[in-house]
Parts: sequence; C-alpha cells; structure tokens
Amino acid sequence: MLTIEHRRYPITYTVKLNEWWCDCGEFQALHLPCSHVIVVCSFCHLQVTTFVTSVYSLHNILKAYEVQFNLVRNQDYWSTYTRPNFLPDPIMRRHQSGRPSTQRIRNEMDDSIPNKPKKCSYFRTEGHNRSNCPHTQA
Repeated sequence: MLTIEHRRYPITYTVKLNEWWCDCGEFQALHLPCSHVIVVCSFCHLQVTTFVTSVYSLHNILKAYEVQFNLVRNQDYWSTYTRPNFLPDPIMRRHQSGRPSTQRIRNEMDDSIPNKPKKCSYFRTEGHNRSNCPHTQA
C-alpha cells in the first residue's frame, strides 16, 4: 500500500494510490486524478494515465455515440398538443430593466451620522464638495 502525504499549505492531503483514494474526495467522485494524485505520481515517477478510469477511454466514448439518432421531423408533421396550456404568472416575472435590487439586509451600521458636515473628497475640507472645490479650479 502506497500512502504519501502531499502538503498544500496549510492542509495536508493523504493519497492512497493502491485504493484510488484521496482526502479531497475529487479522485473518488470523478474517477479522474486530482491535483494531489498528479503530484504524487510525478514524485513516484508513475504515469498519471494509469489512474484514469476506463470509462473515459476513447473506445467507451465512441461507443456512446455509435447509436444512430433519429432526425426530428418538420413541425408540420407533429401531432397537436392536447394537454393544458400553462400561462406564466406576471407577478413572478423578473424585471430585466434597471439596476437589480439588492438582497443585502441593512442594519444600524448602514445609517449615516446625522448633522455630520459634508467634506470635499479631494482635500477633506468642510464647506464645499468635489464639484465646486476652490483648490482645483483653474
């Protein structure tokens, strides 16, 4: 049994090549080598392709497409639809125009301080704003 730990800061992943297993779970879920398995294979001078499941082989992929697909006939030849028609609810429709509304929950931190004087964003001085700043006008 070959167990090697591949350290990726700050987490350590354990890879068991004989069991086709990795701590991240990606190797077991996809049946394809994850980045940790690739690092271990390069460290041990092993071919990564030996750890790819035969489902992903060219033979199996071509076998999936060897079935002949039937062409869809012209719409004029379709049978008439006799089931109920569903109409969309206009209230449930999402509005596309304008800026999207925020989903953020506002709290007391979002409230501005009352009677706080406005300041110029260029020089942080009170009494004027950026658009009428006397220091930047030529």
